Amino acid sequence: MTTPAKSSALLPLVARLRACPSHDTGFSEKMLIETWGCFKQLAPEHGDELTPAIMAGLVLYDEEQFAQLLNEAERSQMAALARVALERYQQKSNPPNKLGKIIAAALKEST
Repeated sequence: MTTPAKSSALLPLVARLRACPSHDTGFSEKMLIETWGCFKQLAPEHGDELTPAIMAGLVLYDEEQFAQLLNEAERSQMAALARVALERYQQKSNPPNKLGKIIAAALKEST
């Protein structure tokens, strides 16, 4: 049993742990799959609007045809941004701090 003094001494630690990026990222594999599924449902051949997201995907995916819409510097910038986004997604969806993830999950369950 903890005393009120011991409990209040832990409050700053709890606050810091809740601020930990592994506490609640909002990104998950399920979310990625659902969003990808929605993206794949876009059908310009059936009247859906051609969007910048579709064009970005085509430029990054098809280096022989659609990549030609951008010059080399623009393609490099787009590829670099895509790599940054991928790295950040991986960090947020699977933070490297395993202990932090365990503690954050325990805190989430207790609240």
